[in-house]
Amino acid sequence: MRVSPGGKWVRLPPTALMLTLDELAGTIERTPVVLTELLRPVDPAALRAQPEPGEWCVLEVVGHLITADGPAFRDRITAILDGTGEIAGFHPAGPMEGRDFAAEPLDALLAELVEERAVSVHFVRDLARRHDSSALDRTGRHAKHGEFAARDFLLEWPFHDHDHVMQILAALKPAYLAGMTDRMRAALLA
Repeated sequence: MRVSPGGKWVRLPPTALMLTLDELAGTIERTPVVLTELLRPVDPAALRAQPEPGEWCVLEVVGHLITADGPAFRDRITAILDGTGEIAGFHPAGPMEGRDFAAEPLDALLAELVEERAVSVHFVRDLARRHDSSALDRTGRHAKHGEFAARDFLLEWPFHDHDHVMQILAALKPAYLAGMTDRMRAALLA
């Protein structure tokens, strides 16, 4: 699938969807680079501003990316490939509990994300050395959503990153809108 210019999902043939493990590793490896370039020039107050009550600020989204790699992706893929059968559930805010990411400096969070991603990139690239590609079709069962293949979680990983990059971009847009004239806001939001 891909998103068309109109924002609608378009089904692609399965062969168009198969990315190599090296491509997947390269994609998730670049997320911290993208975020560094995007966020370093932004006022720290804007990074801490919640878009809406109860929604994550930009720094909390970065914190989520840091804390999700292990339990949401590496651990689940490992469980499937090891044949444990059950895929653990994952609550996005769970691993973030007890830590106030909004109070932490951006550079420290980005450095931590780079470190966490180095572990994840090694994990993904190592899969190709430890398993043949058919192993990625092994499945496990999630209590709520049913059966998933290891490949599903590998492909969800960059998808997940892209969703959160879009979330960050959406959270930063109001800072620009606030300084625009009413006419420009009306033109953009029409």
